[in-house]
Amino acid sequence: MLQMQCLNLAPKFNPLQSPGCSRKFASPIVTQRHKSSIKCSSQSSFSFPNQNKISHNNNKPPCKPLVPLALQDGHALQQSEDDNKPAAAPSFLEVVKRKLNAISHVTRYYAQINIIVSVTSVCFLPVQSLSQVTPAFLLGVLKAVVAQIFMNISLCSLNQICDVEIDKINKPYLPLASGELSMGTGIAICAGSALLSLALAFLSGSPAVLCAVIAWGLTGAAYSVPLPFLRWKSHTFMAPFTLVILMGLILQIPYFIHSQTYLLGKPFEVTGPFVFATAIMSIYAFVNGLLKDLPDVEGDKAFGMQTLCVLLGKEKVLPLCVNMMLLGYGGAVVAGATSTLMISKLVTIIGHIILALMMWLRSRKVDLDNFDSQFGFYMFLWQLNYVEYILIHFLR
Repeated sequence: MLQMQCLNLAPKFNPLQSPGCSRKFASPIVTQRHKSSIKCSSQSSFSFPNQNKISHNNNKPPCKPLVPLALQDGHALQQSEDDNKPAAAPSFLEVVKRKLNAISHVTRYYAQINIIVSVTSVCFLPVQSLSQVTPAFLLGVLKAVVAQIFMNISLCSLNQICDVEIDKINKPYLPLASGELSMGTGIAICAGSALLSLALAFLSGSPAVLCAVIAWGLTGAAYSVPLPFLRWKSHTFMAPFTLVILMGLILQIPYFIHSQTYLLGKPFEVTGPFVFATAIMSIYAFVNGLLKDLPDVEGDKAFGMQTLCVLLGKEKVLPLCVNMMLLGYGGAVVAGATSTLMISKLVTIIGHIILALMMWLRSRKVDLDNFDSQFGFYMFLWQLNYVEYILIHFLR
């Protein structure tokens, strides 16, 4: 009787089971046309019907399987002499690297880059000369940026906590949906970041910064939290309008006031660049609120989310977003043409024409049946947003 070692596989990987055998395996290869059964006795022997029994020579080592054993995940396990050798545990650095990568997905690094660029850019709008850019001014800008970043991290975490079931369909790679990070860790990141943001805003001494982070936190919570009259992201037009409030208003008005009145010591005054920045960023925010739903239609339908992409379809929403952006760039070109400085005219007009052309060409390559293509266009819009925060300074 051929004696064979039983492999240590989990029960779900053992399709053959009979009394008297505590461990079983199934070969992925069938070498005969007729059905063959494997009977396992208490002596761990194998018998094949219609075949002679094969005796094993105890003086020789057990034979290795000729074929690998197939597992359910598509990988193969080859029996060898060191099968029982435990897998090497990941190093401390590997564990830290994996956790940091998961946290970066929770906090959405690209959203934090937008906070850094936007708050810094808006704070520099009231600056009239380089002499005003003092160390105290830069420190005040830094305090505002850091406080806003932590509140944004809190909202990004909150959004994924509230959407964990939907993300298992739409974005199963996210750390909370995949289980890479526990729900407790997500809640800790959310709460800790919010408290740290409020503390930093209070210590900054600027009422505008404190109001900004509070307004940002309350608006973001109303966007995500599934409570009566809240969870605005599930409503057709409330989702994009919420982003207009966040990105178009809160990121512009309080930080412009913070810079002009608290850092520079001037009375509040509405300027042309400030009005232009608020208008163009509101358009960006509205389009952002629509485009982010392009890859999420299946999960949104399953959970009853009445987004515009669900109601109208991707085929209509994408051209709507492109046309809105073209309209915004057209307005920027007209605003640049009214500038009294030639350099402002040239940079503003040529810059926005280039952005409009790049956006239009990229939109023609979007595959509405491909997640990567849709998400890639969404991320491309973020990059255009970063460039816009540079161009607004040339409108004088």
